[in-house]
Amino acid sequence: MKWLLAFAVLAVGVLTLIPATAIQVPSSLRVGNQSLPAASCATRDTLWIHHYAAALYVPPRAAPDAALQDPKQPKALHVQILNKSFLPKDLPKKWDRTLEEQLDAASMSSIKSAWRQISVGDRVTIAYAPGPGVTLELNERVIARTQKHDVVDALLRTWAEGEPVPQRVNRVVAKHPCPI
Repeated sequence: MKWLLAFAVLAVGVLTLIPATAIQVPSSLRVGNQSLPAASCATRDTLWIHHYAAALYVPPRAAPDAALQDPKQPKALHVQILNKSFLPKDLPKKWDRTLEEQLDAASMSSIKSAWRQISVGDRVTIAYAPGPGVTLELNERVIARTQKHDVVDALLRTWAEGEPVPQRVNRVVAKHPCPI
């Protein structure tokens, strides 16, 4: 569920992301038994206020758009909260609706509780590995799990806001490469 929360946080402000140059995100993350390099890195900013830094992780040499939609590919999204000034008190409605369609009541309760407790410096990771499925973590503590890759697909469709998912992913990844 932490993975879901992290994805939701990133998606809320994807239109105003700028490259994460001063703020560092991990250059790779371990998902299952695989180390995934960062494919895209950015911060969400309003004027000079950094809200969060985020990075997308997919297998080496994998096309991010294809890997994100492929249930045979591991993937992750990592978000570090830098400022809560504009973070809504409750999970935004479009993400709440999307997740409620995909998850059980206990998972939703855990996500909503975790959302209200997010603090500056917290790290949210949403990871998917074939087999175990999706894991949402807050500061490396599991908040929720599901084996369904459908959750990833639903979140991507919501994030893309009617645009084809591959086109949206490709544009965002090209606009926000990770520093070498």
